[in-house]
Amino acid sequence: MTFLLRASTLVALATLLGFALRLPLNDAIPPRWDEGWSIAHASLSLGELLTITAADVHPPLYYLLLSAWQRAVGYDLFAARYLSVLMSTTAIPLTYVVAKVWSRSQRIAILAACFMAWMPLAVYYGAVVRMYALAPSFVLLAAYGAHRRLEIGDRRLRRGAISDLQSLIILAVGLAGAMLTLYHAVWALVAIVIYALGHAGLWRDRRAACDIALSVGAAVLIFAPWGLFAVPQFLGRAAAEATTNIGQQIPMSYFVRQGVFDLTMAQQIGIAGPLVIGLIVVAGVATASIRRQALGLLVLPLAMIVFTLLGVAFAARQWAFNARMLICATPALAMLLGWSFDQILAAGARNAGRRPQAAKRKTHDAIRYAPSILLSLALLAVYWPTSTSFVYAKTLEVFDPYNPHIYHAHIAPLARSDDLVFFNVLSPAGFYALDRRAGDPGWSYALTWDPVIEPRARWEARIAHAAQRYDRLWIVLYRGLAGKNGDLRGWMDSNFYPAHAQWGEEEVFYGLYGVARDDLLTSNTAGARWGEIVLETARLPEAVSPGAILPVALTWRAAAPIGRNYKVFVHALRPDGSVIAQHDAQPLNDLRPMTTWPLGEAVRDNHGLALPADYRGPLRIVVGLYDPDSGKRRRTTDGTEAVMLATVVVR
Repeated sequence: MTFLLRASTLVALATLLGFALRLPLNDAIPPRWDEGWSIAHASLSLGELLTITAADVHPPLYYLLLSAWQRAVGYDLFAARYLSVLMSTTAIPLTYVVAKVWSRSQRIAILAACFMAWMPLAVYYGAVVRMYALAPSFVLLAAYGAHRRLEIGDRRLRRGAISDLQSLIILAVGLAGAMLTLYHAVWALVAIVIYALGHAGLWRDRRAACDIALSVGAAVLIFAPWGLFAVPQFLGRAAAEATTNIGQQIPMSYFVRQGVFDLTMAQQIGIAGPLVIGLIVVAGVATASIRRQALGLLVLPLAMIVFTLLGVAFAARQWAFNARMLICATPALAMLLGWSFDQILAAGARNAGRRPQAAKRKTHDAIRYAPSILLSLALLAVYWPTSTSFVYAKTLEVFDPYNPHIYHAHIAPLARSDDLVFFNVLSPAGFYALDRRAGDPGWSYALTWDPVIEPRARWEARIAHAAQRYDRLWIVLYRGLAGKNGDLRGWMDSNFYPAHAQWGEEEVFYGLYGVARDDLLTSNTAGARWGEIVLETARLPEAVSPGAILPVALTWRAAAPIGRNYKVFVHALRPDGSVIAQHDAQPLNDLRPMTTWPLGEAVRDNHGLALPADYRGPLRIVVGLYDPDSGKRRRTTDGTEAVMLATVVVR
C-alpha cells in the first residue's frame, strides 16, 4: 500500500511537472498561422464547421471541443492554448497506466510518465491551438483497452481490474477518438491492433482476438459517418496535389531520417539528440539481453514508432511532411525510454549485489545509479537548449516575419460596428477575432485561398445573404489577386460599390464596399465624352442616409483605341464646392484599365462614396478623369474638368 501511495504521488508530481512545462510564454508568443485557423474555424456554426473541416486535412473532434471551450471562455489566445495544455497533460497519467499494464512494472510506468511529461515534441505541441495536443491521449486509451483485454496471469494486476466489456469500450473509444482527432494517428493505431491480435494469436486466445476485432469494428462504425462524408474529399485533394508534390522525387528514406530527427525534436541540436536517445535505448537493450521476456516488451513501442515513421514518410511523398504528424509516437518513445532506464537501473543493482559485503555497503548506491545518472545528465545537457527555449519559441511553423495584429490595425480605424468583414482564409480571421474589441465589426468568410477553397456559388450566396442585412461590407484578401482571390474581388467590384481600397503587408488587400438599398436612377448625362472615352450611363440614388456609402454605377465605352490608363474620380461636393467624399480608381476598382477595353464594349464601373455620419443636406455628384502619373485632369469635349451627374439629398 505504501508503495502504491508513493507511486501515485510520483505520477501526480510528473503530471504537475508536465503541466508546468507546457505553460510558459503561452500569453507572450504571437499566434501562429494554424492557430489563427483553429480559433476562427471553431467559431463557426456546427454545419459550417463540419463542412469546412471535411474540405480540410483534419477531422472534426478537436474543433468541436475548441468551439465549446470558446463559447464558454471567449476569444483569448492564452485560454485557447490552455485547453491544449490540459489535453496534452492527460497523456502523462495515461502513459503511466498504459506502461503499467504493458510492462507490469510500477517503476517502468513511473519512468515512462516522467519522460512523457518532458518529451519535447509533446511539450511543443501541448501548448499549440491544434489537435496535436489531444491525439496521443486517445492513442493511449486504445493501447490501454487492448492491453486490459489481453491481460492474463498476474492476479495482483487484475485485482479490481475493469471488465472485458469495459476494456473493449475503452479500446473502441480510443480508436475512434484518435481517428476523429488526427488522421495520422492511424499508424500508431494499426501497430496497436496488430500487436493485440498477434498477442492473442500467440496465446491462442480466440475470444480475445474476436473481441478486439469487434472493438475495431465498433470504432469503424463510429468513424464511418464522418469518414464517408469527408475522407473521399480528403483523398481526392491529396491525389490531385500529389501530381505536383516535390516529395514524389524524394526517397522515403529521407523522410524516415527526418522523422527520427523530428520525433526526437533535434531540429536545434542536430544529430546529438537522436544519438543520446539511441544510446539510452541501446544501453537498456544490452543490459536486458539476458532476459528474453524483458526484450519482448519492446515490440509494442517499437511497432508504434516504426509504423508512424513509415506511415508519415509515405504520406509525405503524397502530401507534406511536418514534425507534428509524428505526435502519436511520443507516448511510445516515452515508454521505450522508461523501459531502457529501468533495465539500466536493474543491471546496476545486479552488479552492486555481486560486490563483497563491505564494499557493497559503501558503494552499492553509487554503482546502482551511476549509469542512469550519467545518461540522465547527458540527456539533460544535450536537450537543455531545446527544453528551455526551442519548444517555447514555436518556430516550426514560421518561415517569414509576420505580424498577426496587422489585420485588426488596418480595419478597426476605418470600420464601424455595423460593418461585416469577409476573410478569404480563416487564419487572418482568427487573428482578427483575437484582437477584436467592443465596437469593432463582426466577421465572416469567403474561402478562396489554401488550404480550403470553397465553391464559388457557396461564397456568393453567403455574401449576398449578408448584404441583405449589412450596408457596408469589407473583404480581406490574403495574397491579393492570386489564385481564386481574383474571382472574389471581381465579383465584389461588379455587384457592390467600392469605397476604400488599400494594400497592406504580406500582399493583403483590404476593400470596403457599399450595398445599394434603393433603386438607382439614371442621370441625364449620357453621352458625355473625353475624346475617345464615352460615359454611356450613370445611375445613382435620389437620397441616402447620413453615414451611408452612396452608390454610383457608371458604364463606359471606348469609341476608339485608348492609349493611356486614366483614373476615374467621383466626388461628392457640398453646396460650397468642397469635397465631402470621393472615390478614385481605374474602372471597376482598378480591374479594367482603359487600355484593355475592346472597342464598343460596355464597361461597368462601380464607385462608392463613404459619407460622414454628421452631414445632412444636398450633395452634387461629379465625375471626371485624370492622369495618375501627373495628376492632371483630362477635359471633356465641352472643355470641362468634370461632369455633374446629379444632386443627391442626405436625409
